[in-house]
Amino acid sequence: MRKIFNYYFIILFSIFYFTLQLRDLRLIEDEEEEEEEPTIIKPPGFSRISGFYPENFKLKLQSEEGTKIYYTVDASDPRTSDTAEEFKDYILIYDKTKEKNVYANIHEGEDSPVRVTQGNFNGPVYPVDKAFIVRAVAKNSKGEFSEINSRTYFVTTDDLEIYQDLTVVSIVTNPKNLFDPEIGIYVTGQMYLDWKKSDDYDPKRSPWDKNGECNFFQRGKLWEREAFVTIFDKGEKIVQQNMGLRIKGASTRNNPGKSFNLLANIKYGKSTIEAELFKDNYDLNGKLITSYKSFSLRCVYENNRLKDKFGWDIFKSRKGLTSANMRNSIVFLNGEYWGLYVMQEKVDDNFIENHYSIPHKDVALSKNGETEEGPEEEWENLNDFADSYSKKDLSDKKVYEQVKKYIDIDSFIDLFATGIYISIGDWPRQNSGEWRNTGEPQEGNKYSDGKWRFMIFDLDYTMGNKFAGVGEVNSDNFKFVEKKSGNYPGNLFLGLLKNNSEFQNKFINVYCDYANEVYNINKVKNIIEDYRDNWVDLVAYSQLRWWGWSSKLEGFASYKQRYLQALDTLYDFFERRPKYTFQHMKDFLGLKGDLVDLTIEIRGRGKVQISSITPKFVNNKWTGKYFSGIPIPLKAISEAGYTFKEWTGFIMSNKTNDEVTLFNNQTIIAIFD
Repeated sequence: MRKIFNYYFIILFSIFYFTLQLRDLRLIEDEEEEEEEPTIIKPPGFSRISGFYPENFKLKLQSEEGTKIYYTVDASDPRTSDTAEEFKDYILIYDKTKEKNVYANIHEGEDSPVRVTQGNFNGPVYPVDKAFIVRAVAKNSKGEFSEINSRTYFVTTDDLEIYQDLTVVSIVTNPKNLFDPEIGIYVTGQMYLDWKKSDDYDPKRSPWDKNGECNFFQRGKLWEREAFVTIFDKGEKIVQQNMGLRIKGASTRNNPGKSFNLLANIKYGKSTIEAELFKDNYDLNGKLITSYKSFSLRCVYENNRLKDKFGWDIFKSRKGLTSANMRNSIVFLNGEYWGLYVMQEKVDDNFIENHYSIPHKDVALSKNGETEEGPEEEWENLNDFADSYSKKDLSDKKVYEQVKKYIDIDSFIDLFATGIYISIGDWPRQNSGEWRNTGEPQEGNKYSDGKWRFMIFDLDYTMGNKFAGVGEVNSDNFKFVEKKSGNYPGNLFLGLLKNNSEFQNKFINVYCDYANEVYNINKVKNIIEDYRDNWVDLVAYSQLRWWGWSSKLEGFASYKQRYLQALDTLYDFFERRPKYTFQHMKDFLGLKGDLVDLTIEIRGRGKVQISSITPKFVNNKWTGKYFSGIPIPLKAISEAGYTFKEWTGFIMSNKTNDEVTLFNNQTIIAIFD
C-alpha cells in the first residue's frame, strides 16, 4: 500500500513541478517580450504652431506626466546635443536676425574637411535673416526619449515680414548631417583629405568633376539624411513632416550654394507629401495633383540660375515636352536664410505616374545619357536604334514609319525646336532626357503607347548667356547641333531633318509656331515685367548671400543692377532672335522660300489650330509668319452650339482639317454657323 502511495506521490509531485517550471518559463518569456517592447513616449506639445507672428511671444511646451522636456534652439538634436536645455517655464521667441551667423559662415581652411566648396568662400559679412527654430523631446525616468518635435517661427518685427507673402521652405536637420567630416553631406569631408594624401590624388582633376572625391559629390541612399521640413505658402503652413534630404545636381554640387532633393518615406513618418505644392499642376485627365513623393530645390546663387524657371514659364504650354512644374521659394536651413530657390517637381518614375497615369514600375527613364528608372537595356536599345536608323535611308516612307512607331515625333521636334531657338550650349546630349511606358498600352491614354518622349532642363547657359560658342542672340545652333551630332540624339534628328521632307516640313512649321506663339515677344515681355516687379530684389539678396563680400546695402544695389541688366538681355534676345535663327535655318536646309504673313480671321464662334498652336485671337483676328512653299496644316474647332461651315479668302474649302501653302502674304477666313 505504501509503495502505491509513494508511486502516486511521485507522479503528482512531478506534475506539480513540471507545471511550476512551465509557469516560470512563460513568466520568463513574458518578461522577455515586455523588455523587447519599446516604451512609447509622446513628443512634447507646443503652445504655438509654426508660422509668422507680429511680435515676440513666450512659447510653452507640455509633455506627459513623469517626463522632462529637453530642447535646443540651434537645430541640433536635443537628445545628444551639448546645447540642449531642460524646459522650465517658457522659451522667448523673437527675431534672431541680428545674432551672429552660425551655419551661413561655415567654411574652414584648405586643410579642413569642413569646407562647403573646393574653392574660396568667405560667407556673408552681415547677419543673414533668421527664423527661430525649436526642437524638443520628452525624456522619462528610464532615460528613454520621445521622437523629436520641431517648429519654425518667424517674428516679423523687422525685415522678416516680406517672407509672409512668399513660398518659404524651412529645412531643419541635425547640423552633423550637413557639416560633420564623416557623414555631413554639405562639406568636402574627410574623404577629400584622405584622397589628397593618397596615391590616387590628381592635382589636375577639376574641382567641378561631378564624380569628385568629396562628401557632397556622393549619391544614393547612403548619403540621405533625415530632415524636418515645413513649407509656408503666403504665411500659411501647408507641409510639416520629416523627409529624406539629399544634395542635388552634377558639377554644381561644388558651389557653396547647393541644391537639394527632398523625399517622403514611410520610415520618416509619411510616404507622401499631401499638399498643393504647385499651382495649376494637372495630370493628363485635368485633375489637380496634390500628392507627391518628392520635390527638388534648385539654388539661385547667380541670376542665370533663374533662367531655368524663366524658360519653363515660356514653353510650359508645349505638351510635347515633359517638364517639371516650378515655383520660386525662399529656403531657410536650420533657421538661417539660405537664399532664393526654385522649387520644382523631381522628374522620376513617380512624376510620370502622377502626370501620365503610367505605373511607376513600368517607367523607363534616362537623363544625360544615363538610366535612372527601368532596365539599363532600355536606354541602350534607344541609343542603338538612333545610331542604326540615322544611317538608313530616312527618305523611305517605310523607314520613317518605323521611326514614328519608336519615338513620339511631336515630342522629338519640340526637344530640338526649344534647344535650337533659345540657343542651349550644354546640349543636346546633356540637360535632356527621355522616357516611355514599358507596360501594356491603356485605352484612351496616348502616353502609354510605348513611344519615347522627351524632356529638357537646366537652362542656365542659354538665352543670351554664352557657353561653348553659342547662347547669344546671333548663335547658329543648327550648325552647333551638326557639330555635336556624332551620337544620339543629334544624329537621328539631323538625319530626319535633312532627308525626310515630311519631318522637315513639320519641323519648319513648328519652329515658326515657336516664334509666333511660344516665344512671342509680347508674351516674353509680360513675363519679364513680372520678374522685374516681383523677383529682382529677391535675386539680388540671394546673390549677395553667396557672393556678397561687401556690406549688405552696397552689395544689394550692385546685384540688383546686374539682374536688371540680365532681364534687358533676355528681352533683347527674344526680340532679335527670329531675325538670326530663321536665316540660319534657311541656309542650313537650303530653303528657297521666305517668311510671309498668314492672317486668320474668324466669323462666328470657334478656334483655329495652325500647325501645332491654337493661338488667342484678338478681335477675331491673328497674324503669324510662316515660310512660303511649305504646306501649313489648319484645323477648325467649333464652340458649343456652332459648326464649322467653310474656309474662304485665300483658300475655298469646307474641310475641317485642311492645309495651305503660301507664296506671299495672305488672309484666310474661318466661318462658323
